Amino acid sequence: MAAGLSGFAVLAAAMPNPVAAGIDAGHGMVAGSTIRPIVRVSAIARSEETIVFAIPAGPLDDALAAYAGASGVQLIYDARTSGRVRSPGLSGDFSREDGLRQLLAGTGLVPQFAGERMATLVRVVAEAAPALASDADVTLDMLEVMGDGTVGPVNGYVARRSATATKTGTSILETPQAINVVGRKEIEDRQAQSVSQALLYTPGVLTQYGTDLRYDWLYVRGFVPGRYLDGLRLPFGARGYSQPRIESYGLERIELLKGPSSGLYGQNSPGGLLNLISKRPSAVPLREIQLQTGSFGRAQAAFDLSGPVDPDGKILYRLTGLARTTGTQVDYLEEDRVFIAPSVAFRPDADTSLTILSQYLHIDSPGGGAPQGLPTLGTLYSNPNGRIPTRRFIGEPNYDRFKLDQGFIGYAFEHRYNDVWTVRQNLRFSHVEADTQRVQAIGLAANGRTLSRYAWAFPERSNLFNVDNQAEARFLTGPFAHTLLFGADYLREDARYDESELQVVPSVDIFAPTYAGTVTRPPLGTRITQGRNQTGLYAQDEIRSGGFTLTLSGRQDWADAVTRTRTVASGALTQVRQNDAAFTGRVGLSYLFDGGLAPYISYATSFQPTSGTNRLGSPFAPTTGEQIEAGIKVQPPGTNLLLTGAVFDLTQQNVLTPDSADFRFNTQAGEARVRGVELEAKASLTDSLDLTASYAGMSSEFTKANANAAGVSIVGNALPFVPRHQAAAWLDYTVRTGTFAGLGLGAGVRYIGTSVGDNANLYRTPAVTLVDAAIRYDFGYRHPALKGVDMAVNATNLFDKTHVTTCIAATGCFYGNRQTILATLRYRW
Repeated sequence: MAAGLSGFAVLAAAMPNPVAAGIDAGHGMVAGSTIRPIVRVSAIARSEETIVFAIPAGPLDDALAAYAGASGVQLIYDARTSGRVRSPGLSGDFSREDGLRQLLAGTGLVPQFAGERMATLVRVVAEAAPALASDADVTLDMLEVMGDGTVGPVNGYVARRSATATKTGTSILETPQAINVVGRKEIEDRQAQSVSQALLYTPGVLTQYGTDLRYDWLYVRGFVPGRYLDGLRLPFGARGYSQPRIESYGLERIELLKGPSSGLYGQNSPGGLLNLISKRPSAVPLREIQLQTGSFGRAQAAFDLSGPVDPDGKILYRLTGLARTTGTQVDYLEEDRVFIAPSVAFRPDADTSLTILSQYLHIDSPGGGAPQGLPTLGTLYSNPNGRIPTRRFIGEPNYDRFKLDQGFIGYAFEHRYNDVWTVRQNLRFSHVEADTQRVQAIGLAANGRTLSRYAWAFPERSNLFNVDNQAEARFLTGPFAHTLLFGADYLREDARYDESELQVVPSVDIFAPTYAGTVTRPPLGTRITQGRNQTGLYAQDEIRSGGFTLTLSGRQDWADAVTRTRTVASGALTQVRQNDAAFTGRVGLSYLFDGGLAPYISYATSFQPTSGTNRLGSPFAPTTGEQIEAGIKVQPPGTNLLLTGAVFDLTQQNVLTPDSADFRFNTQAGEARVRGVELEAKASLTDSLDLTASYAGMSSEFTKANANAAGVSIVGNALPFVPRHQAAAWLDYTVRTGTFAGLGLGAGVRYIGTSVGDNANLYRTPAVTLVDAAIRYDFGYRHPALKGVDMAVNATNLFDKTHVTTCIAATGCFYGNRQTILATLRYRW
């Protein structure tokens, strides 16, 4: 049936325990998933034939989500007919069919059931639809709605639910921890070309190195977040160079959970966890091709295809791909990229789904994949010879190169046994192989021009297997509704890192470079192999009574690693074994008022293994973290608006600091603390107006540390990459009627306050304010023959402001991205 429903929406929501429903539903699509919608309704199953509904009047999409959640009926309907329609609501004891007809009264839609649990909503003639706005024939963005909404499209800019924070799809409103979600529409409106760019308007996040084609370097609340794809950890390698680069075009949404998350996920930093959600197969046919050009000789083509394979819609597919070649603002630094992501979903019945997810990415980057660090003199500080140009390349054009090959394959399985129990298993195998060779700076001579350099190479490869098994139960005990989660996960990562010897190469004049021309790859100096395992058992109970939700989670982890280091020249081999065990958890309490206001408070802990040994040869213990956070979230019923505010105080213990008995070694006597406030507003105020705005104010310091060899301590110093203040706002408006119908405009401003780049606080990056803008046009408004064709022009750093993002050393300064303009032509049908 679904095979011919192009342009339609699907709402499939089987709720295992309708009695326990008590939180808001979100809009989104999860092909091949039957996780429950979380709906603010009271729906009590009386028998197989009748259900008691209590769905308030309001937007039809919200009412349909509530109905699907209570009844378990899969709905297929044209999203263009529902976006501006209100439902009269539904209250009382009805059969599934009679209840749906009553819910649709006056909307111009009628149901056609194809069995007890599937219905298509058909629009009657326009005269019979008085609830539609006068301009209801305007084509709106297609919205495919499935009851989950945790791994599917975000409705405009506002996500209502998250799969990351609790693993059970709890509404963001009732999650007792800060979480930021960037959806597909926001990514497209700003044409974010990477995960880092997608998070530029998110509070508490700092990107680090500017034009880096290799990795997304991010700091969240002062720490590097753990990185996950579809809920499973991504490879990291022995030294962090075999990290994968996740293509933003292949993502449906980006979720950032703030603060410690070890209670569900195991080893992580206390700053946060980044979970990237892949595009998944859609029950609605989806077809898109895209061409893009712009600054620095960019040429890109992409496609995104999805839909049902069989007439019954039990097999769905998606195929997403991209190819790009481009230069950058840095001389000789270029990129060739190929990305392909096939996936298929099997849904044999309403209670079972299996989605196979895979992707492959290849990057070839002459120039080494990223700009080399530049001297502070001429970037951060003045140089008598002038400012070093942002285009300056200090490597060797014939030597510097970065190559990346990565592949993932895995699946997400779910089966609902009954109204109480649901089981899930997520599994993936990942392979990442990165080969980097670069020429980098040693130091700047007294004349401020001559830069000494060295060449090196550091390839790394990693294989990672991980699996997460979950069992979820929803039930009542007296006045308490429980969402109980049990889980067991395991990961194994094997990595090999080869570091060459360092080879001095001829110096260059940084203001008028003449390159050496011939640099050979230095011989292997050190080889590090590492195998590590993590096994975790966790449990969580979300207990609801009235407006209160108490979230309790706990996890026991066992982590071990064996690291072997061989020095080629001497033949010396060292081996370090680490065996760590830790218990972590979270406790949070929130209260949801009828008006959509939810204050909360939470306490959470984390742990993270630390590599290396002390002067006695003993391996380091894991760092530990703890955070207390309080906040408030507001999401008024009937609106697509989410306001969040949080204050937090987090501390990391067992931080490495110099050993006072022998400064050649470290000891775990350090402690770091970050405190702050974060505010965020996400709104799709109408189908034409979207807004995101944020602010973060943070203070950080090292509260404990030994002095170094010079007798200097970093106690009281700020942590690197923690701006005192950050603020950002983006407003996007589309004209729907009149002469300029189809025209869209977007504008944003970002302020990044001062921050330091090193523990000693020697290098302080000044504050900067940057402006972004967009303009687009949908040709189908004025020319029906061009329906589905639109063009967008996006500019980041519109006024081309030269700025330094960070300085980590005397020859470790990095420029931010200069003005970049992209023109994108897209066709959807």
